[in-house]
Amino acid sequence: MFFDIASVSIGIILLLLRVAVVFLLYFFLWQVVQVIRRDLARPPVLPTVSSPYGQLVVTISGQSGVAVGKVFPLNAETLIGRSPHCDIVLNDSFLSGEHARLKRRGDVWILEDLNSTNGTFLNGFEVTGPAEVHPGDAIRVGRVELRFEPAIGT
Repeated sequence: MFFDIASVSIGIILLLLRVAVVFLLYFFLWQVVQVIRRDLARPPVLPTVSSPYGQLVVTISGQSGVAVGKVFPLNAETLIGRSPHCDIVLNDSFLSGEHARLKRRGDVWILEDLNSTNGTFLNGFEVTGPAEVHPGDAIRVGRVELRFEPAIGT
């Protein structure tokens, strides 16, 4: 029995190269999984109230491009719509230029629809006149839904 050392060593080198390629491929996939897992495990950004009146938080963004969880600070009177001069501007084709108004009267918040084409909804019901808004209520304008969070103590 005569062994050819050259062919045996080339065979071993090829085997080691194949194992190295497979190892590198699995290492790369493992790194990709780690990056995805780390991104998914990030804690949510907690909204901060930057207004003494409270905030509206996006719960459903529709096709507006606004991120769910985005916080809009409130004024004593806040105008919602597509127009650039509104306090809360949303890029939703179902919104009117000036769609709705959220206004504080004393200790009570009032939501009004401003004769919008597609209506304003409070907790799933269409707003046909001034309607009281309470903490946690859902306000839907167009395809965007916002949760009302008044400032603590208001």
